[in-house]
Amino acid sequence: MTTSDPTTERRVPLGGASNFRDLGGYEARDGRRVRWRRLYRSSSLAALTDDDLLQVSRLSIRTVCDLRRDEERDEEPSRLPQNDAPRVVHLPVGPKREESKIYEHLADGDATPAAMYEAMIEIYRAFALDFMPQYTELVRRVARSEHLPLLFHCTAGKDRTGFAAALVLEAIGVPRTTILADYELTNDYWSRDITERYPRLKSPELFHTLLSANPDYLLAAFSAIEERFSDFDAYLSEGLEITPDERERLRDHLLD
Repeated sequence: MTTSDPTTERRVPLGGASNFRDLGGYEARDGRRVRWRRLYRSSSLAALTDDDLLQVSRLSIRTVCDLRRDEERDEEPSRLPQNDAPRVVHLPVGPKREESKIYEHLADGDATPAAMYEAMIEIYRAFALDFMPQYTELVRRVARSEHLPLLFHCTAGKDRTGFAAALVLEAIGVPRTTILADYELTNDYWSRDITERYPRLKSPELFHTLLSANPDYLLAAFSAIEERFSDFDAYLSEGLEITPDERERLRDHLLD
């Protein structure tokens, strides 16, 4: 695997998970690069084919952090290799459906692009501030070599997973512009084959607002961090309670 063309090299081509990709190859501010085959991000693993399972098994993933809520996991259980099966860690992020403004708007039939945009902004702010214990646990596992290679995922591999990727990459010194570019790759990779779950998304504008990886959403999470904490370093140390030693281990394990 090379770094010559990250947009084509980093995707792991699977029939049942369109947004499964390697976070390797990105350059950090100190000139080092993220190691390949250490950290993966993905959409749901529920539809992996038998051929997919063989390919995933070759990645030797030790830990899978599932960011989906309990009801999501119950509805669509993950398919994972059985031989040398990875350890699965449940770190549920996000409000329950009945508590989500997005589902409320869709159910009431009053969803507009503007309302959905604001709902997505608030969701990303909540990722950063309301689900710190879950993201702390994920970062701490990435910082321990016995958990690597590690994969984290949600349903689309876009929102909860997008913030998780941004969090880890920011912690090891990858520039924000690179982080945003990685986030937007979901728009190229994810097949968005879930429209049957959202029959009210008949408007192209609604579809785009809810299902696209909009940099505004991720930037809203960073803004929430900066509003509550002095900067990202304070968020790591005071909010997530990541120690300097843990952060140094992150760099050592993930950067060449």
